[in-house]
Amino acid sequence: MNNNTAREILVKVLDDMERKALQMKIQGVGVACFLDTTQSEVDWIGQMKVVETPYNLKEGWNLVAIAWSKAGEVIASCANSGNPDRKKIMGELGFTGGAYAECDGYKLAFAFSGATSEEDLEVAEYGIAKFMEYAKEVR
Repeated sequence: MNNNTAREILVKVLDDMERKALQMKIQGVGVACFLDTTQSEVDWIGQMKVVETPYNLKEGWNLVAIAWSKAGEVIASCANSGNPDRKKIMGELGFTGGAYAECDGYKLAFAFSGATSEEDLEVAEYGIAKFMEYAKEVR
């Protein structure tokens, strides 16, 4: 899979994640990232989609910052975000809602921020499943 194809898939997946979030009656920010470590040069491709709002001013949450922090934690740990047994490193917030997977040797980090931890993770895992589905079509 080349970088242009990966980016196209990420955009489609974020549209799917938006529909999923709206079906669940939640709003926030979705992030979809693809890390290519199969070549000598590491490529990170990340896309973001706002689902109705990028922040929750009432509660004081910057959903953009939280979603990207979840994605960063996922890539650093090669695991879902928010694991209480893992010591956070600088820049991580430790929130649940980021999902990790590998596909054809590539690392995937998908996250959602704006709802409960469980709902955020459900949307992120849905994104991973959709990415896998689209990736099969281009193989």
